[in-house]
Amino acid sequence: MKITISDTAKRSLDEIIDSLSVRWTAKEINVLKNDIEKFRKTIMDDIVKHPSLEIFPDLKYTLIGKKQIKLFYEIKKNEIVIKLFWHCKQDPIRLKNILNENN
Repeated sequence: MKITISDTAKRSLDEIIDSLSVRWTAKEINVLKNDIEKFRKTIMDDIVKHPSLEIFPDLKYTLIGKKQIKLFYEIKKNEIVIKLFWHCKQDPIRLKNILNENN
């Protein structure tokens, strides 16, 4: 199964890394990157099942980066699409708006 990253996810990850690079150390940024790689491996091996959102049942998520970042993804027939990276301290209304736009 192929994993793709949406443009929204790429932008959101870049914004998070830029923002966190001011507050986090390089080691913590690497933890985030390693968590993304671990997600890729576990999802490909179908080891872990993640919860989905009530209002978007096809959209699943997992916590990464010291449990401060949510990685939202969707499983389609032949691919997994990473839809968004979200820092948990951001406005949840903005999250809902972004998810509405991208679903």
